[in-house]
Amino acid sequence: MKFVFSDGEQLGVYKDGAVQKFESNYIVHYRETAVRSAKTKEWKTQGHAAELMEEGYLFGGRGETSVTAAIHGVALTEDENRIVYAFSVNDSSGIYSKLLDDEIRTEAHIVSANDVEFMSVSYNSDGEMLAAVQVDSVTSRIALFPKDSGDYKCITGGDSLDENPSFDPAENCVLFNSYGVGRDANNNFIEYMPSEVYRLNLSTLDVELVVSDPKFSYIKPLADSKGDIYCIKKPGSEKTGGNPIVEILMIPVRIVQAIAGFISAFVMCFSGKSLVSGQSGRSALGDGSAAKKGGDAKKVFINNNLLNVDKELKKNKKQEDYGFIPSSWKIVRLGKNGASDTEIASGAADFCLVEEDGKTKFVYTNGKHIFSVEEGQKRQKLADTDFCLKVGGIARAHSDGKLFDLI
Repeated sequence: MKFVFSDGEQLGVYKDGAVQKFESNYIVHYRETAVRSAKTKEWKTQGHAAELMEEGYLFGGRGETSVTAAIHGVALTEDENRIVYAFSVNDSSGIYSKLLDDEIRTEAHIVSANDVEFMSVSYNSDGEMLAAVQVDSVTSRIALFPKDSGDYKCITGGDSLDENPSFDPAENCVLFNSYGVGRDANNNFIEYMPSEVYRLNLSTLDVELVVSDPKFSYIKPLADSKGDIYCIKKPGSEKTGGNPIVEILMIPVRIVQAIAGFISAFVMCFSGKSLVSGQSGRSALGDGSAAKKGGDAKKVFINNNLLNVDKELKKNKKQEDYGFIPSSWKIVRLGKNGASDTEIASGAADFCLVEEDGKTKFVYTNGKHIFSVEEGQKRQKLADTDFCLKVGGIARAHSDGKLFDLI
């Protein structure tokens, strides 16, 4: 059994019980450059220069060394010693290959940009790739990449968030999920509709709705060689469990907190000093210390939901090998001809299909652990992680026709 996964900003490869971890060279070099840049500008925050800046005589950007990085997708490739991953670092994003057997040329560039964000990736055994490309803060498209090329063509459009594309090995099709965008009369974004799953035929470019339910979102569709489709099924809106009366009473408190937060940020921005003694106004150098200490890292966006990690861990602590993904997020096999969905596993942030000994196994993560499970069987823990949100395999290529005749 072999698959690739993310663990925070690291990449991991699992093969037959052994785990190897790798750094993203791009992210590491970006952070090192940020640190060097900070050291060359230390004079701005020390001695007489700092006094002049506080008085407004000198101007310099603050927060220039802050680095926000994320791994958005991972996949195996047709090459045994190469994996691919999609990432973002501050305002840049890209898809790179990680060369596992090359100690000198450890990574290779596929595509990068500053005006779009490359999200989930999928690879097939012919070396062809799919990715989600976020074109603005609200909408994204599905993109096709021919073999050995960073040139791509977006094949979906409209006012929607299209994501998690995958190859259908049984047909010349692509599966993906899509959130419709809700807007007001002035065209301002309000919310996303529950996600639906679609199948796009690459021969005809016809799009077919696979599953839709106003109460649930279906995401991350994957198909096996038999034509069965699997997804993560999660509530259309997660319950907060808050008391409405308490929420109303807390409104004035939160308004005061917001005003205090604004004043604190304003003072820190222009003086470099915090309103609270003992705190530094200097930006973190991107070492992840805030996340390690808790800080603002308690809440993170995962699969289009804002989750409180600590809260979810407490909810799930009675479970064996628990994680921070809600148990209401379930891997299901979609029912056919009106039949209900069949649950495979619960508490899944991401999953992939792995063929082993003629059987289809599901590899999934709950954020803290990675498991494998067969339908109807008990799960088996494969690895422990710190913050795993992505797992990936490789799809079998469709035997008829080429995917990229339209490029």
